[in-house]
Amino acid sequence: MTTGFENVLGNLHRLQTSNRTAAKKAVDEGAKIFAKQLKENTPEDEGELAEDVVVSGFKGANQGLIEKDIGYGKGTGRRAKYPDTGTINQKAQNFIERTKTESTPEIQEAYARHLKEGMNL
Repeated sequence: MTTGFENVLGNLHRLQTSNRTAAKKAVDEGAKIFAKQLKENTPEDEGELAEDVVVSGFKGANQGLIEKDIGYGKGTGRRAKYPDTGTINQKAQNFIERTKTESTPEIQEAYARHLKEGMNL
């Protein structure tokens, strides 16, 4: 049984090496949760930005890692930093950091569930 986030990450690493199918399911579900939350938290006045949330395919297979990138597409992604971090004339909205904070518990629950299934705990 896991007691802390570090143990969950350690078990996830063991899961990646022993049961790649379950690890991919865990990462895929976590990416979907984060992408949905990011789309909801993106400000309405940034219309195109909210509609251009992108989840990459699996990355890191050559290094033994299973991961995905979540963010905005090439056309709109370069503009995301201005409303998020603010400018001289615009207050920072911090919607990317808020998304990380809000989605972390749900993603950790999904990872833990897939760990238990994949490692028969």
